[in-house]
Amino acid sequence: MASRLALKSLRTAALARPAPRVVAQSVRFLATKPSPDERAEQIINSVPSSSLYTKTGGILLGTGLTAAAVSSELYVANEETVLAVGFLVIFTAIASSIGAPYSSWANGHIERIKGILNSARTEHTKAVTDRIESVSQLKDVVPLTESLYAVAKETNVLEHENFKLQQENAVKAELKSVLDSWVRYEQQQREAEQAALVKTVQANVESELSKPAFKKQLLEEALSQIEQLSKAKAI
Repeated sequence: MASRLALKSLRTAALARPAPRVVAQSVRFLATKPSPDERAEQIINSVPSSSLYTKTGGILLGTGLTAAAVSSELYVANEETVLAVGFLVIFTAIASSIGAPYSSWANGHIERIKGILNSARTEHTKAVTDRIESVSQLKDVVPLTESLYAVAKETNVLEHENFKLQQENAVKAELKSVLDSWVRYEQQQREAEQAALVKTVQANVESELSKPAFKKQLLEEALSQIEQLSKAKAI
């Protein structure tokens, strides 16, 4: 019942179409109608198979089975069959009309993805190559580091020796300054003691010379020495 209503609606829609449009569509259909060879090639290509023999065999087998079923009344063509064939034709037309744009879009999308993947692979390869080059430039880092470590160690030893010499020189200079100060102090003390001794001796001599008894004794000793010299005919 539903198929009959659908078929009736299709017929009504077909009758309700304006005449000029039908004429225009008929003219356009006739202008773009493919040749029998092209139509046969399209039908063969639409069969899902990879070999021409299997495609042709499938078409012949399907046609033979359909003819046998109709002739033996195993299958009776009715309105549902007409609708099914109509839908199949419409679906085939739609598929053939959108197949090329979809294939073009799919191929473009695939090419774009391929381009992205190729560019990513190229960039990755370039990054890996740059990294390898940078690492290869650092291949002399270990011996250079070892030589720098040896130089730094030697520099540290020299700086340590220099620091020890500076400390020794500083201690020696400090000891020399202390010893010089002690020598100067002792010299000053000796000079002070000698000056005090000279003053003491001078004071004692002056005090003795100031005594009359010492003067008399000194005079007598001088006279006795003179007499002895005169007796000895030394003068």
